[in-house]
Amino acid sequence: MEKIKVLQKLGLTEYEARAYLSLAKLGPSTVREIVLDSKLPRNKAYESLQRLEQQNKVVSLPISPKKYKITNPELFKQEIKELDKSVDLMIKLIEQPKTLEFKDLFWVIRSKKAIETKLAIQNTKTKKEILGCNKLSKILYKNICTMKEAVDLGVKVKMICTFDKNKSSVYKEWLKTGAKIRIFDKNKFGPLLPRITIFDGEIARLTTGKPEVQKEEDYLTLWTESKAFAQMLKKHFMNMWKNSEPIEKYLKG
Repeated sequence: MEKIKVLQKLGLTEYEARAYLSLAKLGPSTVREIVLDSKLPRNKAYESLQRLEQQNKVVSLPISPKKYKITNPELFKQEIKELDKSVDLMIKLIEQPKTLEFKDLFWVIRSKKAIETKLAIQNTKTKKEILGCNKLSKILYKNICTMKEAVDLGVKVKMICTFDKNKSSVYKEWLKTGAKIRIFDKNKFGPLLPRITIFDGEIARLTTGKPEVQKEEDYLTLWTESKAFAQMLKKHFMNMWKNSEPIEKYLKG
């Protein structure tokens, strides 16, 4: 039930949420009435009401038989505001400049899906330039959308990919983002397209996948914020770019 899920996101257990919703529906009620409406076991109803009372979400009325009623539901809004403040403080703490050691500059991301998500997020953070090598074998809507948003904000995007005439529709979707795409020259650089991406010349990734790794969940990516490493990959990318041809030439053929 959607209302129960909402209350759970606000910190209540399922039993507490069911008891709370029954009170919201019935108004001041006895435990028996709440049990009948919520279908909770009697002992769980008691426990849930006691915890809700401790949280100041409900109060018990000094009458016989005892009844419970909801206090101020606006308390949830206040708790959300306090949580937002705590999250903001945590984010500021995480983003504070730190002295980076080697272990902070390089880390490993496992699985193709995880790196696709990481790349989509980094697209939104890039300010000037994205250089990438990828097979572009399928339409990744999240990545395509974030790439287009980056281009619309003035980010220059260059991509190198392999070509398969059966995937022309996929390439056209990526071209719609405003990215410039060229085709990898296997004769000059060998049969394997390196899976690399460089962001603003400072952040980079290098991925090992098929044919070396068969299962997509076993793909390994070295992600780095080493500017020296990123510049090295950028130099290799630009060499391939100069020796590649625009994809439009292949799409017309």
